[in-house]
Amino acid sequence: PYDPAANTGVVGRNYAYQTPSSVTLFFEDRVFNQFMAAGGMGMTIDEFNGDNFDHSGLGFIGGGFFQAATSGSRPIEVRPVPRGTPRWGSEWKRAVATYFNRSFPITIQGACQSYRGNYLDLDPTYRDAYGLPLLRMTFDRRENEHKMSLWLTDKAAQIAKAIGPSKMNVAPRTEKYTIVPYQSTHNTGGAIMGADPASSAVNKYLQSWAVPNVFVVGASAFPQNGGYNPTGTVGALAYWTLDAIRSRYLKRPGPLAG
Repeated sequence: PYDPAANTGVVGRNYAYQTPSSVTLFFEDRVFNQFMAAGGMGMTIDEFNGDNFDHSGLGFIGGGFFQAATSGSRPIEVRPVPRGTPRWGSEWKRAVATYFNRSFPITIQGACQSYRGNYLDLDPTYRDAYGLPLLRMTFDRRENEHKMSLWLTDKAAQIAKAIGPSKMNVAPRTEKYTIVPYQSTHNTGGAIMGADPASSAVNKYLQSWAVPNVFVVGASAFPQNGGYNPTGTVGALAYWTLDAIRSRYLKRPGPLAG
């Protein structure tokens, strides 16, 4: 198990989340039919992801992609209103009715670096119905992610202004992390892969260094969380691991990497 105080151990280290933010555009006379959606409906730009731009003097590493898309806005779940609208009451209802179909977001999915103090371990107190310890997550974003989110969200706001909305909600991610509201599904780390058992939990075949008949397939293998979702690479690694199991491990069980 990883010990953040001593910086030893491998299981649970390098946990990272994502750094999402957004700019919501509101219009008085343009209708977007946000309730309609398709898998490829939208536009993504990659100019501000990874190392696709000059980071000189910015004070952060990483980046993210910008996306203007719709997944089919559900009337109860999705209720965009301009900042300053009351949280409830008749004015709030009018704003929801007005802007549900006259707004859309530009979302930014930003990277998140892993840190010594962000990790996963077994909870010493709480257990599940079978008496097993629950997984405990210790996590917060740091100055790097806050600076990155401010810069990226400002770039998105500049794009939004050029579209001509009557109002905008600009929402960089700079607050202390909380699990509420929902932000992302894509977690990484905890069982990272590498070439050294002293600093990684699994080898390049996602096979446990310590227990050769255990293979850990998933985004847990990634040491950082980049500006892209990990899903495609996870799928490729799954095929890679399965091929190694079928072609090598089943014929001669044991470590696949030295």
